[in-house]
Amino acid sequence: MRRSAKTKEILTVLIGGISATAEILDKILPNYHRSYKNAKQTLYSGSISTKKELKKNIAKQQFYSLLNHLKRHGLVEKRIIHNETLWKITLTGIDKLRILKERGGLHYEPEKDNKLKIIIFDVPEKEKWKRAWLRDALRQLDFRILQKSVWVGKSKIPEAFLEDLRYRRLLNYIHVLEVSKTGTVVELT
Repeated sequence: MRRSAKTKEILTVLIGGISATAEILDKILPNYHRSYKNAKQTLYSGSISTKKELKKNIAKQQFYSLLNHLKRHGLVEKRIIHNETLWKITLTGIDKLRILKERGGLHYEPEKDNKLKIIIFDVPEKEKWKRAWLRDALRQLDFRILQKSVWVGKSKIPEAFLEDLRYRRLLNYIHVLEVSKTGTVVELT
């Protein structure tokens, strides 16, 4: 699972209120029954008997790394009360969760077309998450990358995709071209 998906999951759990680390782990990782220290010792001691246990321990370690990452970026707060670690989402975290929820939901069915289309875009760096969303959407529509911001494909552009571009205010950054003759310059001359 991608980091943004895990971030969304953790922030969603914390939006309900302050949670202990074990509670978050119970909701994020199945069958949590050991502390992080034990998982880390098992991971590095060499006494792991199965690959399944290793994967579980790595997942727990990644969880804690992500939780610390969220803390460093001010999305969650860590409090220790009566020797129990509690986590709380911050206002910045609530804003980030809103953005993550707005981002998701790519559900485009590629409909084949005989005409080659070229999509060229130049999304500003400050809106790079929109660029990442656009690339995911183009992949889902069976477009392939020609250059970082130039994609080609033979799929129709669905109306839902255009609506999503309008909603995300990306229309000013995108050009869609339909090609009548294909090939390189050498082939055309």
